[in-house]
Amino acid sequence: MEDTEFNERYRFNESWFDIAIPTWASLFNQWSSPVENVLEVGCYEGRATVWLCENVLGEAGVSYDVVDTFGGSLVEEGMKKSANRLKEDANVIEDNFRHNISFFKNVEFNIHKGYSQQILANMPQKETYDFIYIDASHRADDTLVDAYFAHKMLKKGGIIIFDDLGWKDPKNLHAVNSPELGIKVFNSFYGELYDTVFQDYQIGFIKKK
Repeated sequence: MEDTEFNERYRFNESWFDIAIPTWASLFNQWSSPVENVLEVGCYEGRATVWLCENVLGEAGVSYDVVDTFGGSLVEEGMKKSANRLKEDANVIEDNFRHNISFFKNVEFNIHKGYSQQILANMPQKETYDFIYIDASHRADDTLVDAYFAHKMLKKGGIIIFDDLGWKDPKNLHAVNSPELGIKVFNSFYGELYDTVFQDYQIGFIKKK
């Protein structure tokens, strides 16, 4: 599995996901189970989505649920570039995402536009997904809610990855303003049901069979 070089046909303004590619490539190289059902909570322009489609998902039909507001995280430090782009074009993030996924005809994308805490609560609470990626709100309480529903929807033997374990907002250092506390509470609730497969800026778990 090669690291993806995102070529000129895609539209990306940000490259935050790229630091995770070596870890994801190593993980999926070792994971032999097929990935047929995916849930991505927080997709932004689809950089992780494209990498999965190009490197992990097979030729057979794949169901891929995506949840995002497509409004960015404008109140947080480090999001000023996104804020400026959205002032110019309120639809730029969603338009870029839809363009980027349009090349993958083998994948059935189901786009759920809105806040994940509301959307996930109304999705079927059964073990459906082989892989779940959580990269939505940076608040600890929101992350915990996303994780709670994701736990219910992840198959045994499936993988869940949380982004931004190591992220801090320098202007809002209270623990509620970082995903880390939400992830730790999730792990304290359900840790006995999971094996930790890696931990750095992100953290990944496999749900025990």
